[in-house]
Amino acid sequence: MKFNGSEKQNKWADGILQNAKLTDEQIDNLLQWAGPTIRKQGIMDAGIVINNRSNLAVYADSLGKFYTLSADEKHAVAMEAVESIKRVSK
Repeated sequence: MKFNGSEKQNKWADGILQNAKLTDEQIDNLLQWAGPTIRKQGIMDAGIVINNRSNLAVYADSLGKFYTLSADEKHAVAMEAVESIKRVSK
């Protein structure tokens, strides 16, 4: 896999990805949804990996779960999130 950051970022992201020991499905989720990516070429955004290094597997799983929802299901999740934020902010 290749990354689209600077040389230093790419080296760091590669190390994070190796240590995370992600499944093929998790890696595919990152390639498909963690843009900007060029999936067929196996290029992943270095910043996405670096910024989510502490929970990269969870992040990859959540991408797969959210982006496979229908439009109505995504809307329901978004509305639920808005309501949760409203409750907390009062």
